[in-house]
Amino acid sequence: MEFLEAHANIFLALGGAVGGALISLVVGWLLRKRDYDLRLWDKLLERRIQAHENLIKIALEMRVMVAPGTVDAEGEVVRAPQVLVSQEAFEQWFTSAISGGVAGSTWLATDAKREANFLQDYLVTLHLHLQPVASENYLSVGCIIRQDFIDISASLERAAFRFFEKDARRLKLSSLDEWHKYPREQTEKRLNDTQLLQRWSEWSPLAQESDACGS
Repeated sequence: MEFLEAHANIFLALGGAVGGALISLVVGWLLRKRDYDLRLWDKLLERRIQAHENLIKIALEMRVMVAPGTVDAEGEVVRAPQVLVSQEAFEQWFTSAISGGVAGSTWLATDAKREANFLQDYLVTLHLHLQPVASENYLSVGCIIRQDFIDISASLERAAFRFFEKDARRLKLSSLDEWHKYPREQTEKRLNDTQLLQRWSEWSPLAQESDACGS
């Protein structure tokens, strides 16, 4: 005890030095871990941003219209999606849209992922319906389903922007346990409400024999 009392200052100084070293070690480890986590999140966020930008790119491409030079019964200029000017143009865009929307779907927010999957369902349905249609009549089809492209592109864009507004700053990925598609009944209802399915029987023969754009 006398030894401890005589050298108390030394032990206190030694204890303080050891404690300070331990604290510095722990703080340094925490800072390195935080730096690693932030660098990792930067990489993940970069992929998430790119995936949502791809979705916006597809939405913008869907809204680019061409005018065949005619007007409808109300005097409005008739328009059609540019990607439907021919079979070749649609096939090229169809491939890029499907791969662009699905390839990065892992990094999409849940609602954006569901919209991307609905887009895929719609485009696959459209692709199947277009199989018997001649290339020169694709623009006629486009005049009929123009509103589908406008509505779906708006839904894609809204879902992507919700990510930038809310999720981009959150250091958290969307749960993979959440179902990546809308319920089947909801998907079927949305598809059945499209101009494609509502008016197909009405203009399917027309698409091969006449011009729905009115030219």
